[in-house]
Amino acid sequence: MMDSLISVIIPVYNLEDYIENCLKSVTAQTYPNLEIICVDDGSSDNSAGVIEAMAEKDGRIRLIRQDNAGVSAARNVGVRNSRGEYLIFVDGDDYIHRQTVEILLDCILKEDCDIVCAFEKVTERLDEDMPEIRDWKAVKTEYKALFSYNNSSVLGKSACAKIYRRSFAVKTEFPEDITNGEDGYYIISLLSMDATVAIVNERLYYYYNRPDSTVTSAFSVKKFSITKSFDRICDNLRDSDNEFLKSYSLQYLYQTIFYNRTLAVGTPDEAYVKSECRRYGKKWMKPFLKNRGIKLRIKTVFVIFFYSRRFYELARMIQDPTMRDFYRNRNKEG
Repeated sequence: MMDSLISVIIPVYNLEDYIENCLKSVTAQTYPNLEIICVDDGSSDNSAGVIEAMAEKDGRIRLIRQDNAGVSAARNVGVRNSRGEYLIFVDGDDYIHRQTVEILLDCILKEDCDIVCAFEKVTERLDEDMPEIRDWKAVKTEYKALFSYNNSSVLGKSACAKIYRRSFAVKTEFPEDITNGEDGYYIISLLSMDATVAIVNERLYYYYNRPDSTVTSAFSVKKFSITKSFDRICDNLRDSDNEFLKSYSLQYLYQTIFYNRTLAVGTPDEAYVKSECRRYGKKWMKPFLKNRGIKLRIKTVFVIFFYSRRFYELARMIQDPTMRDFYRNRNKEG
């Protein structure tokens, strides 16, 4: 029903320069029946103060404080404290189109599904234009479609830009010991439970690409946990009959191995990452090679990459010429 309570869950950690903009985009929604749960994950700045000031003006905003435990723990706490029939996740440095909740709720009701996915816009601005959206429509689809759109990894591996039926969303949790790749773990875990999915072809989520974000910051061992995340996903799917997700997760596991192994070169974590990459790679090599859903060409290339980092870096430079400067500068620094 279009009077349903919607829980918007926002994890916050040291975002005093961004959280007000995020909350303004949520409180300005054309659909008003919201509870806006901000979970402050032990911020050392004035993030909580900004939230409290806005909560005094809008009673839909609720602040929960916790000791620093990571974004996964913050989201899990938000879900446990939510009362809405449907859930939406928004990161505290991003923002959403003013019609986001209205459109997503309308689509999930009409399509009667577990998850509705929208598209994101990556931006370096905090004030993107938001033209009115008319005549939106969601299309019910197989979950495979979430991983096939060009330039839209948000569909398959991000918890944001989606609305979830709460009764379905609570069937799993975000992994609290994973600091990179927690979204992929959560989404793939839900999809493996035969989730019904629809896609609305609208850009409703504005991903703010700030210079000091986790994605753009220098390599650290925390980033390596995405490999740990997909190792766990592969373990969970080992006995599953969902062949598509098994193939996808195995292939993506090796992509994270190559990516992290080359980025770690010249850093204090190089030896550890190299050792762990070798361990995970050997663990899954037989299932990877036997998997019928992965093309022989990809298997061949990935095996070569696994035994030769240089081949992988060469391939990255051919695919993306800007990586040439990255590798050159890294070698100089090393």
